[in-house]
Amino acid sequence: MIKRPLDLAIVAWVAWLSSGLKSDARTWTDRFGRKFEADLVSQDGTQLIFRQPGGRTFSMPLADLATADQPTTQSGEASGMSVVAASNVGGAWPREIRLDGAVLCKVVSEDAKTGRHIYESPGYRFTCDARVTDDALRNFSVMFEATRKFGKSLPLGLGGRERDGKLDVFLFSTKLAYVKSGGSPNSAGCFTRGVVLVPMESLGLKQGNTGFSLDTKRDNLVLIHELAHQLTPGAYLQPGALGWFSEGLAEYMAVTPYNWGYFAPDIHGNAVKAFVTSHGEKGQGGRALGTRIQAPKLKDFLLMSYRDFSGKNPNLNYGLGLLITHYFFHMEGGGSGSRVFHFLKGLQAGAQGEAAIAPLLGGGSYEKLEAEISAAWARKGIEIKFGG
Repeated sequence: MIKRPLDLAIVAWVAWLSSGLKSDARTWTDRFGRKFEADLVSQDGTQLIFRQPGGRTFSMPLADLATADQPTTQSGEASGMSVVAASNVGGAWPREIRLDGAVLCKVVSEDAKTGRHIYESPGYRFTCDARVTDDALRNFSVMFEATRKFGKSLPLGLGGRERDGKLDVFLFSTKLAYVKSGGSPNSAGCFTRGVVLVPMESLGLKQGNTGFSLDTKRDNLVLIHELAHQLTPGAYLQPGALGWFSEGLAEYMAVTPYNWGYFAPDIHGNAVKAFVTSHGEKGQGGRALGTRIQAPKLKDFLLMSYRDFSGKNPNLNYGLGLLITHYFFHMEGGGSGSRVFHFLKGLQAGAQGEAAIAPLLGGGSYEKLEAEISAAWARKGIEIKFGG
């Protein structure tokens, strides 16, 4: 529990943060005349993502809103933000990603009175409502930059949403402050309006006399997962990709073995298997689904709305999304990745729904693809039964 003066500083800082990330909480009307209360989180092309009071998120095609309610210029992201994406889809898969040399992290401002503490590394700006110690800054500046380099090194066309040349991350000293600024009460971190919001407790930070410092017993899966979302192009958040692929990609990056500026891509799927079936290689986190997984029909899963993906059985859906994403990255076609590369290029060209996922079939049926995915993971000791 924090002292009252710090609590007041948090309230003031949340008000300042809200001025930069405007809320669109309001009553909306769909094309059938039905009304609902929600905040417009983001808009990517013709797909809208809303958050209802209480934190539940769902997606809706722009065309399903009443004409009078359809936003025409709303980007869904903070003002002054630009999208930067790599054009490397189909390139060689990296075997390792390592930062070379020291990463400098500077203090932009530290103001205990307003609760505004801003720090910058070469590619990131992170803003906190409490001071962060030098050791934690060094750790996170390395991790931020390594994650960014990792994402851009993957042959997937990743990039980022930058403001003044930096990616924004907001860290909160309490879960209450995190929720007041838009985070879901049941989440350990989120990506919204082009920025990452994370409570410090999720990042392995503990409060001390001189500020928040690093707890070396904790990992940073949550942060890497949300940073991956920040690097994901809006084209990959359309029906056919939003859900299984967008979350599968974030899970893939988060479970990739990481150690102080070094990522070792999990080509053989050992870390993925440990994370999905149990509690991860280090015994932390993990979906704990076991080695026998009852999955829905593949077509239904790939086309599942984000509302259902994140709402009905998210633990299964996230784990299965990771297994299928890894399959297309490293198992399909002997590891060539050709189908997923065509899939991503189709998304970039505006494909959605069944048209978007058609390249993943390789000219075959959904049943054939189910058998291929099941056979590949069976060789790794995981039994996936589709259709349940």
